[in-house]
Amino acid sequence: MENQSECYYHRMYMGRLFMLDIIDYAGHGPEIITGNIFISDDESESIFAFTRARIPRALELGFGSSSSLFEFLDPTRLTFPACLVAELETSLPPWEKHRMATDVSLEHRRAFILTPDGTVMAGWNATWYVGPVEIDDYRFHPVAVPAGFVPDHIMHTDNDTVILTMGDRRMIGGNNAHGELGLGHKNRMTGFVDLPFRVDRIMAPYRDCNLFLSGRQLLFAGRVRIDFAKGLLPRNHEGDEILTPTPLRFPERVKGFFASDVEADTLELIWVTEGRSHLFKVRNEPIIIPFEATAVSGNSIRDPSGQWFWVWHQSGGVAVMKECDDCSDVQEIALIDVDPWTRML
Repeated sequence: MENQSECYYHRMYMGRLFMLDIIDYAGHGPEIITGNIFISDDESESIFAFTRARIPRALELGFGSSSSLFEFLDPTRLTFPACLVAELETSLPPWEKHRMATDVSLEHRRAFILTPDGTVMAGWNATWYVGPVEIDDYRFHPVAVPAGFVPDHIMHTDNDTVILTMGDRRMIGGNNAHGELGLGHKNRMTGFVDLPFRVDRIMAPYRDCNLFLSGRQLLFAGRVRIDFAKGLLPRNHEGDEILTPTPLRFPERVKGFFASDVEADTLELIWVTEGRSHLFKVRNEPIIIPFEATAVSGNSIRDPSGQWFWVWHQSGGVAVMKECDDCSDVQEIALIDVDPWTRML
């Protein structure tokens, strides 16, 4: 397996994953790295993780207290003293260690590991997912789910909402201070509950509301933001709390959707329809982009041919675009197929 990016070169060789920092090479040889990958080692027969960043990684990997801010210079064993997963780990021979983790998710200083014996979690606000634990207990704990529910898939974006799936059954957990889980209440969560509506994807990484792709609808739950109150939720005002999943009211079929995760004063919302796009910025009136946007980068927008533009000015609610250079830090606009509101009546 090989993978090249702008900064790193990866190669799998003889069961080891090697990484070469191309920019900072300076004569150094490649090094074995696992990043956010959990691997087994023949000598110690354990699960390991490796990170090079000086951030609170120890917290989200379940190593202890939030004061553990350090850099792992060597692969470091993950332990599971607070859950039965430890028994599964020790029971597996070295050549079967790959069966330990069926899926791994690390987002927003939280780690979830799916195993054949259940799911474990460590990190911030663990009570929302595992039930009551000490506030400074950052060890891995089993998530609070009904007996026999062993997830095979996880939805975990850069916000507090997590959806676990086992076959056709889905369960949801996380922060619910504004009703953003769509459960009809704002009760504090201490584990996962059955998801009462279909969710195919969590579309936006907001902290106080959620956007769920549900079939051919985009459903909103939580505290209403100003950009959604401008036409897409016409019965609501900024700051209202919507406790049950409510469809956004698009006047025409939507082919693409993007919601930025930057600070509120520069928040962008783009939805793409046939031949054009609709751009919403906080405290500004929505404008029309005269092409189907495919990606964004800062204030720049890419058209279907790959050319980048920025909004020079607007005339009659339609943007006048100017070409600009290719951009880095590109965020692709999600391709969706959502019906107009009139067809849902």
